[in-house]
Amino acid sequence: MVRGILRISRFERLSENAGTARLLNKAALPSSSELLSAFVFWVTWLGFFLLGISELGLGLQQHISHLFLYLPRILVAALIVLFGLAAASFFSRAALLAAVNSNWPSPRLISGAIRFALVVLALAMAFEQLGLAEQTIIAAFSILFGALMLGLAIAFGLGGQHLARRMLERRFSREHEREHEDELSPL
Repeated sequence: MVRGILRISRFERLSENAGTARLLNKAALPSSSELLSAFVFWVTWLGFFLLGISELGLGLQQHISHLFLYLPRILVAALIVLFGLAAASFFSRAALLAAVNSNWPSPRLISGAIRFALVVLALAMAFEQLGLAEQTIIAAFSILFGALMLGLAIAFGLGGQHLARRMLERRFSREHEREHEDELSPL
């Protein structure tokens, strides 16, 4: 039934346009509609299995309810990873095209770095959604932002070294001249 609904809604074409079909082919996984159908099947099967266990009265109702409350988190984490992979593919291809058109050195390295960063970000967000890596995004952002600011400070410090020297020399030479003027001036 799910496959029929996905076929009618042309879900395969949407996944091809988003670039997820290519990612799934690279990972040697079945198509996106097959994955979604299998996911719905296994969730349904697990639901009926757990309902059967709860009817046996083994005292597992609380654990089963926790599992069912955790299923939406798993689904959202899977969607985050899926959209993260699609975004990583799109932005890495866009960066590759921009770098090649701008004649930048090593455009594949730039494209790969962007893909890697976005995949790591998507995985970190998925783990945080699952409750496995609390505060990872905040720590990663703090580290990345701090490293970026330190790199910019070093770059501007080294790049502006001569400019800063000239500004300081002018500043101190004026003060030194004023001191000498004050010594020579009767006022």
